[in-house]
Amino acid sequence: MLPFVAQLIEVKTEESSWRGAIERAMGGHRLRILVPSAHMQASLDWVNSRNNRLHVRLLEVKTPPRPPHFMDDGFTHKLNFKDHPHREALKFLLANIDRHCVATPEKLRSTPHGMTAQGLMSGKTGHFEKQDKQPLQQGWMTGFDNKHRLTTLAKELQKLASEKAQHQRDHQTIKQQVKTTENKLGLIERLTTLKFETIDSPGAEAVLDELQQRLTLLTDPNSTVGKARQKFEQVEQQLTHTNQQIQTQNEQRVRMETQHSSVLGNKEKAFARIGDGLSDEQLELAHTHLSDLSGDINLEQLDQDERNERQQLESKREKITQQFAKFGKELVRLMASAQKADTGALSEAGTDISDIPAYLARLKVLSEEALPAKLDRFISYLTQSSDQGITQLLTDIDNEVSVIEERIHDLNLALQRVDFNPGHYLQLVPQRVVHESISTRRRAQRHLRSAALKDDQGESHDGALKHLIALLRDASERKNTVGARALLDPRYRLKFAINVLDRHTQALIETRTGSQGGSGGEKEIIASYILTASLSYALCPNGMTRPLFGTIILDEAFSKSSQAVAGRIISALQEFGLHPLFVTPNKEMRLLRNHTRSAILVHRKGMKATLTSMSREELENHAQKKIGQTHEIA
Repeated sequence: MLPFVAQLIEVKTEESSWRGAIERAMGGHRLRILVPSAHMQASLDWVNSRNNRLHVRLLEVKTPPRPPHFMDDGFTHKLNFKDHPHREALKFLLANIDRHCVATPEKLRSTPHGMTAQGLMSGKTGHFEKQDKQPLQQGWMTGFDNKHRLTTLAKELQKLASEKAQHQRDHQTIKQQVKTTENKLGLIERLTTLKFETIDSPGAEAVLDELQQRLTLLTDPNSTVGKARQKFEQVEQQLTHTNQQIQTQNEQRVRMETQHSSVLGNKEKAFARIGDGLSDEQLELAHTHLSDLSGDINLEQLDQDERNERQQLESKREKITQQFAKFGKELVRLMASAQKADTGALSEAGTDISDIPAYLARLKVLSEEALPAKLDRFISYLTQSSDQGITQLLTDIDNEVSVIEERIHDLNLALQRVDFNPGHYLQLVPQRVVHESISTRRRAQRHLRSAALKDDQGESHDGALKHLIALLRDASERKNTVGARALLDPRYRLKFAINVLDRHTQALIETRTGSQGGSGGEKEIIASYILTASLSYALCPNGMTRPLFGTIILDEAFSKSSQAVAGRIISALQEFGLHPLFVTPNKEMRLLRNHTRSAILVHRKGMKATLTSMSREELENHAQKKIGQTHEIA
């Protein structure tokens, strides 16, 4: 959706008194649509090819040739701009139409391209204008939302509705006046057609007087005619009321007769169904299993109540029948299992429902022979043996973590013999990581131990064991997740930091957990030491302190290292029992040759360090020879 200018700006709250003037100063630019350059040609073709029935304004969005410059006292400083990709292009547009904001017309007179809060504007020197076609408070369009616009439209709608109601009232008044005027015009028209010689004024007056006397006589309440008229009206009202009562009573009588006939028919049907009624035993069963009928009974709902009760009873009966069949099958299955388990006493018993007494008799004998005690001993044995495998597995993983910590301790002894900086050495610090999956497993183990103490024939223990196995199975299926690795792989139970210690005082200098801090040389030494320790750890068999075969090949290992750094790294290789083969150009021979003596000294103690310069073919032959030796050692 393409935005328009008014949608991306709003007047600051503290500058709300200037909003009408700012809206008027921006004019038609408020509805100018911002179109990216890539879509400008398509937009122009679309607008040009149709009758839009309104004034369409477009602005091609380009990167401004220079940063927009607003006037120090311009209205652009009174605006908030929405965060939008076209924001800079919008600012550039507003900078070109910016105006000075002045407080009085006196200042406006001497300020070209200015405006007041009341909407008076100045152009070039001597030109002023104030466009008041509509009030300054109407037609506002700016704002990040349309709440103000909706409020304004609601007020206008309310005002128009009030004006419409007033116009409708005026219309009715005028319509009545028109009707009265038309009646008068009709009388006037008839009077204009009336001829004077046709008017019998004395005869009309005589008729009027006679009619007036008759009206007076008829309307006089004390006259005989008036009294008779009053009595007639009273009797007529009583007659009307009586007729209404008779009609109502007739309707009620018809309804009662219909109901009476229906009730008699239902009564005969009910007595025919009842017959001799229920016996005492049947009444007791009815009170036990049916709804309470001691309260008020709605005879009209009696049939429906009976059907409901019948449906409920049928549903219960069907459910009980299904349960009975299910229990019968289960009982037959249990009798077959019991017959297989107890081949002595039950060898001649069948597995039908009629054979149940034989199995009950055998159960009684077994119960009297301390079967519960034997069952408790079996459940106790089953509980102990069922979780031994899980406990052993989890214990082995925890022990592996301890073995890793012990081997890290051996690596630290080697790191202690190598300098990191003059007078300083490094130490690996393993820290145990407690992941949420480990905490969940520990809670499951505690629940398993507590469930084993419950006296419910192992049900709680079985449920807790299933939950623990489900946790391990889920971790095994999702073995690539962090939680599964932390639960099943001891390597993911530890994280490491590096401590820098003083060799003489054993004081802690600093602790590093990542690549932050330190110089490039220090980072290189740390990385080399960690890599060397990792190789020694991986190549060293369990129960030994040095690798059986530790030959490694380093290709231009110290092309960018100083002699001091190279010497420390070579010392670390020797301390960890590794045999380095250096592949290096001639320019680094002197750097490596300076450390040959230390390699020889280590050789005298059982360590090999070879300094050589060989071709690619010689290097490949040497590597193949070492690989063969490795296979022999394995």
